[in-house]
Amino acid sequence: MLHLLNAVRALEVAARLGSVSKAADELHVTSGTVSRHIKNLEDEFGISLFERGNRSMRLTPEARTFAATVTE
Repeated sequence: MLHLLNAVRALEVAARLGSVSKAADELHVTSGTVSRHIKNLEDEFGISLFERGNRSMRLTPEARTFAATVTE
């Protein structure tokens, strides 16, 4: 359960800051750790939370809704 809470926190910070690397800095972890947390959430929920491109990630509508919910 704790790993999912850490993953939700990583998603919330990445969504708020718009960057995995900035989220990693704020959380004092590596970018890879934040990415793994997000991937774990995607696997758990069975949906994509980010649209991935060349060195870019954009929140999906589902991720925006979820991030807004956990930020409140």
